[in-house]
Amino acid sequence: MNPAEILARTFEEVEGYDEIVALRDIRFESHCEHHMVPIIGTVHLAYLPATRVVGISKLARVVEAYAKRFTIQEKMTSQIANAINEVLQPKGVAVLVQASHQCMTTRGVHKPGVSMVTSQMIGAFRNDFKTRMEFLSLIGKTQGELLTSV
Repeated sequence: MNPAEILARTFEEVEGYDEIVALRDIRFESHCEHHMVPIIGTVHLAYLPATRVVGISKLARVVEAYAKRFTIQEKMTSQIANAINEVLQPKGVAVLVQASHQCMTTRGVHKPGVSMVTSQMIGAFRNDFKTRMEFLSLIGKTQGELLTSV
């Protein structure tokens, strides 16, 4: 699946809507490109529309497109954010991924119950602390929770 094609159909008639659009708890299953074992987790994402919005199922499909590839979580997080940013050209994009890596839980160090958190903030979500905090609030997270969950 090509993420740019998935996001290509947008809606410009938004009646001036310019607040955060967020999706949370998008479950995904991927495979580690180093060990070829499952990575299972959730993606929370948001964007701040400039002039257009996209159907929410398209955002979930972008997550799916990148998750179906062999990857590492850091790269997948960045790819999702960059695809949304490049195609929609919003005022900002936020992506937060939380996942369990079977390469850590079933082999090697054998540490079950550990989750990895990665984030990519672009535009207003990177530059405006209040916008970033609003995103974390919308997905039900606080900055302190994220620091203690790592």
